[in-house]
Amino acid sequence: MSFLKNSLGNPSRYRKVASDEDIRALLHGTAEESVAFKHQFPPRFPIAGRTYFGGLPTVPADFRWPRAPGGTPFTFMAQVDCSELPDFRLRKFLPDSGVLHFFVNWDLFNGLLEAQCWPNQVILSRGAAEPWGEAAPPADLPPCYGAGNAGYHFPWLRYSLGTYPRTFAKKAVTMGLLRNFTEECPPEVDDAWTSRYQELWEHEQTAELARFYGDPVIAAQLPQPTSESPVRRTAVQRPTATFPAAWIDIEIFCGLLIKWLIETGARQLDRGKNAGGIPWPPDAASVRTAYDDATTRSHAWIGQARSAGLINAVPEADRTAFWSWLEDMNAATVDEISDIRAGQRLNELLWEAVRASAHILLSAGEAASSMVPAEMMGELQMEHSVLVAGRWPRPSGRHQMRGAGRDVQGAPREALAAGDVLLLQLDSDWSMPWMMGDVGVLQYWISVGDLRAGRFDRVRVTLEGH
Repeated sequence: MSFLKNSLGNPSRYRKVASDEDIRALLHGTAEESVAFKHQFPPRFPIAGRTYFGGLPTVPADFRWPRAPGGTPFTFMAQVDCSELPDFRLRKFLPDSGVLHFFVNWDLFNGLLEAQCWPNQVILSRGAAEPWGEAAPPADLPPCYGAGNAGYHFPWLRYSLGTYPRTFAKKAVTMGLLRNFTEECPPEVDDAWTSRYQELWEHEQTAELARFYGDPVIAAQLPQPTSESPVRRTAVQRPTATFPAAWIDIEIFCGLLIKWLIETGARQLDRGKNAGGIPWPPDAASVRTAYDDATTRSHAWIGQARSAGLINAVPEADRTAFWSWLEDMNAATVDEISDIRAGQRLNELLWEAVRASAHILLSAGEAASSMVPAEMMGELQMEHSVLVAGRWPRPSGRHQMRGAGRDVQGAPREALAAGDVLLLQLDSDWSMPWMMGDVGVLQYWISVGDLRAGRFDRVRVTLEGH
């Protein structure tokens, strides 16, 4: 009782209450400046300048493509022209000129920790008398994400006898300054006010993001296909008015269909039961023959698409023949739920195909980007934007140089303890498409001493996912 009397009756012992002004001052005191990157949407062609993501590096004549200790070439991710960097507090620690090329080795995705410190994953190219040009990729350059993981990221190529992409799409980006505020409440603020700190942090950080990235875009996803009841057959539906606009639409759809026919359809036939454990189908032989025919026809369409040129337009006669084939398959289905040829399943694959092909066409040049369906532009803009529908969690990645990196599994804390600083962060980004593990982040770390000495060959690379 005496303790309570002394504590509650003595104003000098009252716990300090932080005002919004006090909290906001502390919040802004945690700010770290970074160079942020913003996608150009819609893209303009040709892509000029030496700062961009994906594609192939622009290099001097004496450039040598970096390789892992075992000889495997690294994959190019991005480059930054240091002469274009904006002026900010930490600018003096970065080169005044030259181009920083950022590469990655896919052994990181397989958990090989020693790969973090392999040399030359970052290369600084200085000006030279010889003209610069786009580097030719090595003949043995592995596919994006590595041979073991490429099939997951490009599923339509898994069984279609095609080659996986070895480079990402080239994307133009612009740079600008962005302040990152510390999300964790500083110890100076009373514990009772941490929730208010979080509220002010979200408000201030959102305002800072909007200052650089622009106002939030309105979420506008492509409507989903409609479904009928199980007793009534669902019609095959066009995801957009022009689909298939380009032959890449057909290649992706047919590749996805082959994958489903092999991984789900054939296995279900071998098992003799549907997903509910009920014997299916009544006549397995006829369904197997139909699946084999669908696979053969899919391969034929893929062959025709590749011969015609994947980013070329599909003639009207071929579009009509393609839809007739889909409708014929749907009409011959055994049932709406278990048969891979049913309209409900075909529609799911059509929607998946139009989304994948839209990103490819948008980055493939002016003529190809003009074939992107108008119905997809809202969704594409959303996926190129950091701020969506008034909330700051984003589909598009927050890419940056310097500043406080995104903490997924503790890499920024470990780097800080080791005396390293963030050189570059490449976030998961649907518009590239980059998927760093499970919606994770790829980060390049360098010691202060190596940064001052320009020893970029000693950069350490981390990959973390959820």
